[in-house]
Amino acid sequence: MSSISILFNFLRLGRFLFVLLLLIGISQNANSQISDTTKYRQIHYVKLNQANDLYTYWFQTDKYYSDGINIDFAFSFLNNKVSDKILLGFKNTPYKDFSFGINQDMYTPDNKELTTVDSTDRPYAGQLFVTYKKYTNQFWKGKKLKSKIYFGIQGPAAMAGEMQNNVHASIGNNEVKGWDNQLSNGLILDYEISYLQMIPVSSSFTELHGFGIVRAGTMNTSAEVGFRFKIGRYTDSYMNMFGIANRKNLHNFTVSDIAKMSKSRKKILPKRIRSQSLEVQANYLSEKLNRKFQLYFFTEASVG
Repeated sequence: MSSISILFNFLRLGRFLFVLLLLIGISQNANSQISDTTKYRQIHYVKLNQANDLYTYWFQTDKYYSDGINIDFAFSFLNNKVSDKILLGFKNTPYKDFSFGINQDMYTPDNKELTTVDSTDRPYAGQLFVTYKKYTNQFWKGKKLKSKIYFGIQGPAAMAGEMQNNVHASIGNNEVKGWDNQLSNGLILDYEISYLQMIPVSSSFTELHGFGIVRAGTMNTSAEVGFRFKIGRYTDSYMNMFGIANRKNLHNFTVSDIAKMSKSRKKILPKRIRSQSLEVQANYLSEKLNRKFQLYFFTEASVG
């Protein structure tokens, strides 16, 4: 099977699932949040992400995580009663976003020339799965809770070996010879919860967060805690999924909104703005959260 036909089948599966979700969600949201311009509206996007160890200069080798492709859809119709109940999140908050993803990942051992199983190295594994994610934010407290469900298959049915070797053939790389030894077909059904909390030392151009992630299921069971530091020009990490400016969100902050912000949370406003009236502060915050241009850097450290 050629890489083009595999990719076509992959995208066709995505289109089918996307249409199915559209039919499920449209009945729930046809008349909600459209006429009220003061309510929060989630961001809409289609994101394609392709990761390959060939992109990393010092580690140009197929070792462990070798390659992966992800297509992610974020639309308001994904917010329906079923998904809202299945996926955990903060209650009584308008700042909620949902997304649906299609993923294919492949993992290989260190020696990709070996045709037999090496019991001292990790096995070949291919995965094809969908994800459903819910992001909820408590903007005034600087808290984010994300839940994510994984559903799919691991094994030859994921077609990871065919995809990898066709890509290798197209760019002149050697064939990966051990895919006949990959893990057999099995169900992927995982649930993941991650929590992000702003630490009070954050300022108008920096953010420091603590985070924790717990995942359990048939594919991965893990836990992780750490810190994340962000610096630059950005919106805010606790409004929507990724702090992206959202033209559909017509919500403007009011004086009463600013009045209920805690002292530490108010640090997202510059000191010169905090010394002015609440109205000036509200206008600044509304403008900040609709910045179209952002440039920032972040780093994180964690243990798991």
